[in-house]
Amino acid sequence: MPELIYRVSQVDVFRSWEDDPDADMNWLIKELTGKVETPDMKRGTAFHAALEKLGTGEVERIDSQGHTFIFDGDFELPAFPVREIRKSKDYGGITVSGKVDAINGHHVLDHKAATWFDAERYFKKYQWRYYLDIFGADRFTWYVWEMQEADTTDDSRVFVVRDLHVLEQYRYPHLERDCRDLALRLKSFAEQHLVKPGPQSIVASLEITDEDIAS
Repeated sequence: MPELIYRVSQVDVFRSWEDDPDADMNWLIKELTGKVETPDMKRGTAFHAALEKLGTGEVERIDSQGHTFIFDGDFELPAFPVREIRKSKDYGGITVSGKVDAINGHHVLDHKAATWFDAERYFKKYQWRYYLDIFGADRFTWYVWEMQEADTTDDSRVFVVRDLHVLEQYRYPHLERDCRDLALRLKSFAEQHLVKPGPQSIVASLEITDEDIAS
């Protein structure tokens, strides 16, 4: 049986498909196997790369990977000592891999570059659950940067950051069990619809850190 390896973002896509009785299976298969980097994904990757370069002090704008981010307001960013760490965990024949933006002891922080904000949507996600479980953490903080694209006369992509939403979530008694159950349901789906005979692995090959940037 080929090895099954999925990123946290893909497991969350599967979870959202399960929750929607009208969702199309072909859409799910494309999401689980596709390698297309959308403009929203590029924006998220650029914003994460920009945040990594920031030191202490004040900034009004940052440029990164063909994107410009202008801060329209006063925002505070905690200086966590460690950033961009990838780790994975085997949940019984399926490996789930995640990359945290920052971690300090048992506290994980993750940034989102969003064009709209819906707190309930973030609370429902399994991304924070897997990050707490995989990294052995107890507290997860979302930093959701709400931004809109500005009109420009050239091909540059300029975004105005207008708000920052901070959400806190915590480990609970059955968190590991919930993560395992969802992973095993994805495993069953993959074995039925995605795995082909042969030695190949089912591996998520797209390296995107902002795992639901279409938010």
